[in-house]
Amino acid sequence: AVLKGQDVGNAGSTGGEGLGFEVFDNTSAAFGATDDDGQPIQSTRSKREKSTPQALTHRLGEMEGTLWTRLAEYHVRAGDFELARSVYEEALDGITRVRDFSLVFDAYVKFEEGVIEALMELMEEDEEEEEEGNGEGAKDSDEKGLEADNEDLDILLGDNAHNTVSNDEDAADSSADVELAISRAEHLTSRRPLLLNRVLLRQNPHNIGEWIRRSQLYLGLGEADMAASALEESLKAVDARKCVNGSPSTLVLTLVDTLEHKQKNVAEARNVLERICSKDEYDFADSEDLAQCHAAWVELELRQENWDMALNLARRATSGKKVSKAARGLSRSLRLWNLLFDLEESLGTVQTTKDAYDRALELKVATPSHVLNYASFLKDKKYFEESFAAYERGLGLFPFPHAGGILLWKNYLTEFLERYAGSKTPRARELFDRCLAECPPEESPEFYLLYGDYEETHGLTKRALRVYERMCASVPPSEKYAAYRLYIAKAIQYLGVTSARPIYESAISALEDGPASRICLEYAKMETGLRESDRARTVLVYGAQLADPRRDPDYWKAWHEFEVSHGNEETFREMLRVKRSVAAAFSTVNYNAAEMGGGVPKVDTLTEESALEMIAEREGVEVDSRKKPLIGGFVSGKKRTAGAADLGEVERRAARLRQVTGGDGGGAAESSASAAAVGGDGGDDEIDIDDIDGNEDEEEEQTPPPPTTNAKSVRGVSEKAIPTAVFGGITASGDGET
Repeated sequence: AVLKGQDVGNAGSTGGEGLGFEVFDNTSAAFGATDDDGQPIQSTRSKREKSTPQALTHRLGEMEGTLWTRLAEYHVRAGDFELARSVYEEALDGITRVRDFSLVFDAYVKFEEGVIEALMELMEEDEEEEEEGNGEGAKDSDEKGLEADNEDLDILLGDNAHNTVSNDEDAADSSADVELAISRAEHLTSRRPLLLNRVLLRQNPHNIGEWIRRSQLYLGLGEADMAASALEESLKAVDARKCVNGSPSTLVLTLVDTLEHKQKNVAEARNVLERICSKDEYDFADSEDLAQCHAAWVELELRQENWDMALNLARRATSGKKVSKAARGLSRSLRLWNLLFDLEESLGTVQTTKDAYDRALELKVATPSHVLNYASFLKDKKYFEESFAAYERGLGLFPFPHAGGILLWKNYLTEFLERYAGSKTPRARELFDRCLAECPPEESPEFYLLYGDYEETHGLTKRALRVYERMCASVPPSEKYAAYRLYIAKAIQYLGVTSARPIYESAISALEDGPASRICLEYAKMETGLRESDRARTVLVYGAQLADPRRDPDYWKAWHEFEVSHGNEETFREMLRVKRSVAAAFSTVNYNAAEMGGGVPKVDTLTEESALEMIAEREGVEVDSRKKPLIGGFVSGKKRTAGAADLGEVERRAARLRQVTGGDGGGAAESSASAAAVGGDGGDDEIDIDDIDGNEDEEEEQTPPPPTTNAKSVRGVSEKAIPTAVFGGITASGDGET
């Protein structure tokens, strides 16, 4: 099979118009071969001649670019340069693959460079001949050399090589030929982006991005007319349902922009938009693309200050009276409705604006922002009740839990309270109750606060507290702690401190462990401020079961400080006992290391020695600072001696002291007896409360002998009351005896 050119002579003169090729089999035709049906090969070849160029190109496949270059090289070797250029141009206009384009274009450029080099060599030889003209012999030799060179250049330049260059006119023609060849090469190079773009468009004519790029390339070359023509061609070639890399509306908008700003032809731009929008010249698949074209038309009229025309176009676009599918969807386009609302508020009347908003609400195309704008517009025009009616219609479209419903309720209540304040309290309460009945718990705190503030300002205190109580029961668990604190603060503000006790109790039962323990601390602090130490201690004991000492050291520090300030040895020991039991209860709970150490400050607590000194100083008891307890607590863990352990002996010593001092020195005797009971004969012995508690039964069985009195008194001894805590479990017996 060979590649045969058609009308070669005519193609050389017309610049390659009509040049084509076909594949045929000369061997089969020469031998009269037949096909499988017995028909001559000629009939099959006639069918091939009827094949389209696209089908032929498809059959050639990847050989297309190579065959084009070989055909052009054939004409170059034959000296038909113009015909070779026509082949290259037709190849660039017909190939559909970028690889083939690269092969053909590179060969085309190489061909033009070769022509330039050949012409430059001829010019150099002509200049050398003019400089060397010194005799006939030399001229003859030069002529012979020139003839030899011309024979070689005939292969490249064909008939052009036989032109005479002996005179000045021929030299000027050679220079013009060189300049022409250079211009051709430069023009070819500058056309490469457009040629490549055309190849890509032949691959996919529905590539909108390439059409836009083509128009930009023409604009870069300063050819606005060609850019507009390319975009007009794109509207005919692109199918809206097959388009890629952009939307069809981009082509229309780019064309309008080119006509309006580059060519300054507003009438033609308006004509294009009218053909697209009114006459449905282009079949859009998506109504949003058509909406963009309508919006562009309205904006064009606004730039030309045709206000009435722009407003009429916007109204007509949203009327929904079109036939096509894309046109019917214009009535639900937010782009056009936003444009219409802006134009109505700026150029229309109050009634036309209200009609536009009402129609949007009826069609259910309005958004929460449209409702807010409508209500704000009516408010500015002093239509307050109609503004509230707009809010009601918006809430019907966007109920809870829609985000728009939350926004509408906030603005509705705010505007209503701003307008009527306390003049329409029942209506305001009805609005608040309706809002809170529908509002999800996550969004309710803000409305409860607004409701409570309204009742405090314009309503009753009891109603306000009831609102805060409802808030505590309705808000999500993460907000309950803050809600109860607010409720407590308001109750204390209006009803007094004692009124907060039932609120504290309900908060402790409703909150989780962490917040409940903090509420217990606040409750205990309040009771402490009321001098109710026993109630505060009871609250702390109850809250202790909610506070793990490992994770909530602040709670135990506060209780520690409370016992130091308001307790005694027994209550302090009870606090330590509760702490140990709570720690044991929480010992089976595992925590992460980050939870244990992260963010938990180190608490510096008072030691038992310091606490004992503070209590002793407060009660006026002297404590020997040199003696230090051996185990935790106020007293030493050292066991008492046998002499000090006998309570009867202690009583006997106290009786002897009373006999010595007489009746008037009871206080001193009691103090001495207490000292003897504490110290005994051995000054190093200390009271062990555990032993005292454990031997209470034995103490009850032991009955001390009746004391004897002595009239003899001791003078110079001061008297002082002995604190009950010093004796621990020992109870008073007799007439003032301990």
